[in-house]
Amino acid sequence: MINAEGIRLNILCFNIRWVMDIKLIAVDMDGTLLDDCSKVSNENLKAIRRLSEKGIAVVPVTGRTYYEIPSEMRDEECVRFFVFSNGSGIYERGRGVLYSSTIERDTAAAVYSLLSSYETFIEIYSGGYPWADKHKMNQKSFDYYKINPRFQQIIMERRRQADDFAAMLEAESLKPELFDAFFKSMDDRAECLERMNYQYPELEVVSSMGNNLEIMNRGTNKGTGLKKLCDILSLDIGKTLALGDSKNDMDMFKAAGVSYAVSNACDEIKAAANGIICSNNENVIKYVEDNVL
Repeated sequence: MINAEGIRLNILCFNIRWVMDIKLIAVDMDGTLLDDCSKVSNENLKAIRRLSEKGIAVVPVTGRTYYEIPSEMRDEECVRFFVFSNGSGIYERGRGVLYSSTIERDTAAAVYSLLSSYETFIEIYSGGYPWADKHKMNQKSFDYYKINPRFQQIIMERRRQADDFAAMLEAESLKPELFDAFFKSMDDRAECLERMNYQYPELEVVSSMGNNLEIMNRGTNKGTGLKKLCDILSLDIGKTLALGDSKNDMDMFKAAGVSYAVSNACDEIKAAANGIICSNNENVIKYVEDNVL
């Protein structure tokens, strides 16, 4: 039995096959390419290799730093490019970071001060690496700031530990691409978001989790990161297909030629997508290979 959503997807897929020549798939990581255990399935890796042989590149476009991307992807030879830190950086295999957008020092210091005025767990992404306050790198803090249990393990395994963020920002030993702050209070989060938008119009604020804020330079997001990569490749962005699940994928959906939300995506992303596919636990790249392309 095919429901209305399935009919919509089949019609869209039929039309896209005829009007589009997809050359690049921009795929979000958490909640999309990665399953609920934060793993890339063998089925997805095999599909990525087959698509590469057909001239279709699969590019992770993620809020993570480059060094947080699972090794299965970083070690996969046919995955050449990575858009990381919500579009703040682009990495090419064999060459390193091709592009980065860092927040100016005085602004970064002021943002850190504002975030620190609330009960927050703050992370700073710099040079493709994630940093966290070493004094809060423990289970008690993770629970206190209501950090998603799946993300807690990633923080514990991947974060570099900072003793004094303020001093590091002052000395410019950290050049932030992105601030990620988890809030104890949703009222504080709402107030901080309002203050950020008013005081720092040069910055852009998005969210990928219910209680966080992600802060970058204005005009820096997954969509602009995808556009920048297409410019580097001299590729028509209309020949790209985007896959995602959360609000920070919205700009990528708007930029790409066509977009699909996974079935576990938030309602806003589903409404913005051209269609809805399987869940993140059902091999999204293989699904797209078999049912969309």
